[in-house]
Amino acid sequence: MASVTIQDLMNLLPSYFMPEQAKGISARIGFDLTGEGGGYWTAVIENQTCRVEKEKVEPLDLTLSGEASVILDIFSGRLDAMRAYLMGKVKLTGNMSLAMQMTGLFKPDKDQLKALGGKVD
Repeated sequence: MASVTIQDLMNLLPSYFMPEQAKGISARIGFDLTGEGGGYWTAVIENQTCRVEKEKVEPLDLTLSGEASVILDIFSGRLDAMRAYLMGKVKLTGNMSLAMQMTGLFKPDKDQLKALGGKVD
């Protein structure tokens, strides 16, 4: 069974976005990911919408750096975001207040991830 790729996740990220939680938030969040399927993506949040670009869109408000597989584990619910940060699996640069808000801005659809072939607990 194929695994969900980080590109799959980035394609789905706008559909996981919860606009009602983003009132007053305007941000550019960079995902600088290494490992299998790694690359650079920017989630642009403005006017209660979210889009993802397959490039660095500056200026960035927050950058998340780490292995692509760790980000997949966080969004699929297999790894708690705060735990990943405390364990050094994810590095954050920039607006830490925004980092704390991120988990409330996205609600991944675990059934959708499973349908793509991902192992989701």
